[in-house]
Amino acid sequence: MLDQKQVQSLPQLTPPVLTAYLDTNPANARNQGQPPGYIIYLKSRGRVIAGRGLGDEQKLCKEQLKRVEEHLRREPPRSRGVLVIAGPDAWNVLPLQIDVEDELHWGRPSLTQLLWLLDENRPCGGVILDRSGARFYRLWMGEAEEQQAAEFRVDTSKWRSKDLMPPGHPGMQKMRGSQRDVFEQRIEAQYAKFYREAAERIRRWAERESLDPVVLAGPNEVVEPVWGELPRSLQERAAMLKADLGHASAADVHARLEPAAQSWKREYELSMVGRIIDQRNGLRAVAGMDETLTQVQLGGARQLVVVRGLGGKLRQCARCGWTDRAADAECAYCGGERHVVALRAVIPELARKYDVPVHVVGGEAASRLREAGGIGAWLR
Repeated sequence: MLDQKQVQSLPQLTPPVLTAYLDTNPANARNQGQPPGYIIYLKSRGRVIAGRGLGDEQKLCKEQLKRVEEHLRREPPRSRGVLVIAGPDAWNVLPLQIDVEDELHWGRPSLTQLLWLLDENRPCGGVILDRSGARFYRLWMGEAEEQQAAEFRVDTSKWRSKDLMPPGHPGMQKMRGSQRDVFEQRIEAQYAKFYREAAERIRRWAERESLDPVVLAGPNEVVEPVWGELPRSLQERAAMLKADLGHASAADVHARLEPAAQSWKREYELSMVGRIIDQRNGLRAVAGMDETLTQVQLGGARQLVVVRGLGGKLRQCARCGWTDRAADAECAYCGGERHVVALRAVIPELARKYDVPVHVVGGEAASRLREAGGIGAWLR
């Protein structure tokens, strides 16, 4: 599982460093030869990057390229992608179980692609239920991590009191008729209590971890009662899978729950984009590049919605940072010089500067939003 503390430390790395995003997926044909395609890309693109430097700078870049190549040959990645940031005082290797585009940069840590990946792969939750309890999983960046601290177990031994259990000693009359009915009713009452407690535990966990959605999986006789105890607000951010996964491994849990989570996300994104387009009146929502960028930078946006892979160029003031599509060489606000910047690099930067969460959409939702300019926002 990706180390969040390590990710948060990357912007503080001292430049110059080599940043390498590499598609290392062993299922891709290009990576099945010798040398694998990601090594070929590193060497060919590395020659171009290093050739731009002079003297000590070029030497330092070549040293880091060699260092990364040697590491990859010595320890071939088993993940779908990898991010390596290497410098004289830096060495960070982040395996990624999601699709990565090849990129190579020298200088400051280049985190644009990582920020997009984080926005595209927000964490969701999985809860595996059976009559013995509940196991909690955080599904994030292509992996499932069991959160044992949230585990909820049912101690049925506490139910085995004299007033609940039938006589078990030789010669004693067995429980019959109404006695057995009462016994079974009391056992079911204990399970009903478990379902209520499990639902409350799930609610608190989902809120604490900011999970969307939460997928509940389990046998029908367990998952439906727990689902019924969830508050409606959580049911709207959850999905149910009727499957017995009580003995499944973390990898199997991810394989079974991830499709359900993605299906929920696609439907949610389509609904969200539809509402933004319908309500883009400048009061509740906006859509389109110019209006959205303005609202973000004026502090009026509370959530950005962006098409996956959105490209293009903008101009940004080197003095005040104002960014828009105007072709003016000087900033209209402060008179500073404006430079051409990639939209893909600027969006994560602006979102974090103005504390606006980003929701990246794909599929049919992306098609609808692209017709409206590829970007929109809910307003505060």
